[in-house]
Amino acid sequence: MTGVTPLTQAWFLATFVDARRKFRSSTGRRILKNVAALSTAQAASYVLPLVVLPYTATVLGPKNFGKVALMQAVVQYSTLITNYGFSFSATRQAALYQGDPQKLAEIVVNVWAAKCLLMLACLAASVAVFTAIPSLRPALGAYLCGFISVFGSVLYLDWFFQAIEEMRWITIINVIPKLVLSPLVFVLVKGPSDYALVLLIQSAAFLTSGIAGASLARRRLHVALPTPTLGSILAQLNDGWRTFMATVSTNFYTSTNTVLLGLMTNLTVIGYYSAGQKVVAGLQSLWTPVSQSLYPYFCKSFRADPDRTARQLRHLVVLVFGVTLVGASLVCMAAPHLVPIYLGPKFRSSVGVIQVLVFSVCAVSTNTVLGVHGMLAAGLHSSFLRVVGAAALSNVILTPIAIFAGGYLGLAVSTVLIEVLIALLEFRILHRNAML
Repeated sequence: MTGVTPLTQAWFLATFVDARRKFRSSTGRRILKNVAALSTAQAASYVLPLVVLPYTATVLGPKNFGKVALMQAVVQYSTLITNYGFSFSATRQAALYQGDPQKLAEIVVNVWAAKCLLMLACLAASVAVFTAIPSLRPALGAYLCGFISVFGSVLYLDWFFQAIEEMRWITIINVIPKLVLSPLVFVLVKGPSDYALVLLIQSAAFLTSGIAGASLARRRLHVALPTPTLGSILAQLNDGWRTFMATVSTNFYTSTNTVLLGLMTNLTVIGYYSAGQKVVAGLQSLWTPVSQSLYPYFCKSFRADPDRTARQLRHLVVLVFGVTLVGASLVCMAAPHLVPIYLGPKFRSSVGVIQVLVFSVCAVSTNTVLGVHGMLAAGLHSSFLRVVGAAALSNVILTPIAIFAGGYLGLAVSTVLIEVLIALLEFRILHRNAML
């Protein structure tokens, strides 16, 4: 044990000196500016909803709060399909063509066209399902209120601003609509029957952000937008296919978990689980700005100097794992005292959910570094797809068993275990490829 402390101190000192040198460079300063901009945007995306959460939870009650969560989970399927794999594939393309406005415009319009086609297909399919099944017809109106957010996701161009490393625009298009529209929840939502209004207000904010993002991107390009072509649209779909499958595999099981919980329990149980999940998602969002800012850098850096980038990746993995583990432990201990005050006494059952799920913040942050900044940035798309595919398959097997055995707490434990599995598999692949 005596040799561990000096070794650890030396490592942290070396990491600090290396980080200080990097952040004094122009690249480092740009990354820090982007992190600051995205942090503000994430505050609007997650912290503002967390401000509204106690009010909606109290006014709607666990059952109707569960209805909102269930509709959001169902709408998420269409959002996932519409966004395809463009958050990674289009970002990677645009990052490599930062200095070519014409090529950037071509990427933008063809991604837009592809997303429009996917959205229309999702809308037609979902309306057909809701109208064909009598028990679902009363929920069609609420579903369509939520589906408006999918229109916003078509126009939303966070991937474009991320690729050109001008994240301040993401802040603008996120913060202003949510600051203006979020207070409407307090004005309009007055009782349990107003749950559809919650979905409508949230969707209106997404749509406004999408329109604003499209307008800003159009002005930023300074060139005439070309007409999308079928060949180019198909090329975008083909390029994003593997990351789409990986994204769907990851997010499909998270949305499906909520749906399965509803099928195997009831809306009140969904309300308890969803309230805790939203709190944890807000904590997870603290890492997201850093992750998004670093992704374009790692894409370019792996191409320019793989060995040096691999060393940086190793340092980042250790740092992220250590910080998030300490943070998760603190939240776990504080949850019994804070949750009844924050969510109200009706949501005491959400305490256990938070105490378990908060450790997914550590697992997800770590596997994001390994998977996104490591595997995807280095071009290991097929391996990444196999990892999340294995995780999705494991989830299909484990989730029903976990819910049957432990209800919503069983689901929380299963969720954390799946994220840990992803991190272990990604670590093994990167180590095998001499990147860790």
